[in-house]
Amino acid sequence: MILLTLLLISSIAIVSAIDTDSSDNQILSVEKSVNQNIFKINHPPENHHELNDLNPTKKSVSKDFDFFGIFDFLFKGEKKYGYWVWSGDMDKVDFDKLSKNGVNVVFLNSYAFKDHGYKDVMNWIKKANDHGIEVHIWMQIFNTGEWISPVKNGTPNTGYFNYKIEEAKYYAGLEGVSGLQMDYIRYEGNAYKDPNGTAAINEFVKNYTKSVKEVNPSLTVSATVMPEANATYYYGQDIPKMGEYVDVIVPMMYKGNYESDSEWIKNTTDWIVKNSGDAKVWVGLQTYQSDFNVTDMPADELLKDGKFAFDNGADGVIYFKWGMNEELDNKKLN
Repeated sequence: MILLTLLLISSIAIVSAIDTDSSDNQILSVEKSVNQNIFKINHPPENHHELNDLNPTKKSVSKDFDFFGIFDFLFKGEKKYGYWVWSGDMDKVDFDKLSKNGVNVVFLNSYAFKDHGYKDVMNWIKKANDHGIEVHIWMQIFNTGEWISPVKNGTPNTGYFNYKIEEAKYYAGLEGVSGLQMDYIRYEGNAYKDPNGTAAINEFVKNYTKSVKEVNPSLTVSATVMPEANATYYYGQDIPKMGEYVDVIVPMMYKGNYESDSEWIKNTTDWIVKNSGDAKVWVGLQTYQSDFNVTDMPADELLKDGKFAFDNGADGVIYFKWGMNEELDNKKLN
């Protein structure tokens, strides 16, 4: 790999010398409250959940080429732009449009297998892959319509853990699946009442990741988290510890739910990046005003917030959810 990189740089250096040009019943993962008409912060259950435009211009390689960018691309990877997709929206997704607009990853809710059947989902995954789009299966862990405690009789709820891990291993073995996305890895907001809750969640995340990687080592495993410094106290989410196990931390930075502004996106992204260890950070943004006002967020504002996320260390931006903001669907994200 290093030899190839050096050869690539040498080739670029030669080019630069001649100064050439380069050219469902779904639920918002913003969890539903008991009243089905009112939503609280986080993705939901089914089922959940809850960029800047580039104008290429010709440059002189010798004057403008970013040699360090080559290393960033080779060793850090491309930026991710994507959507959470509910099972009910699966057949409506336009991959031609997504690909054209810069989308390269989607989180497909696992209920799609139940709602559409194996064959249709596999065909959908293949179509996404053919358009250069990764498909990550989005699983709801401790809320699948109701809350399931990570602890049973004072110890980790291993029976339930094993059930969800076996399900995950099935998805991990499917052709065309690039990753698994864990949602609702948390308590509703009362983790402080259970002294063993955080440790149990950490154990689940560790075992889940280890098990699916044994099936497919190349999988990208991600976990949604609440974007709060006190997430451990309220939700049992020890973000630094979770970052030791998963490949990607996905903070649900739904600024409308937090009655915050774009400055909050910048500051919170910076904090999450600094507290996620070696895990990458893909920032989750909501495409509507808040869970209490589902009016579309202006697309230009969403793109601006996405740029703030990248400028402060994020490796990706994932929008919740596909199809909820037609204006954004028609914008180029990267």
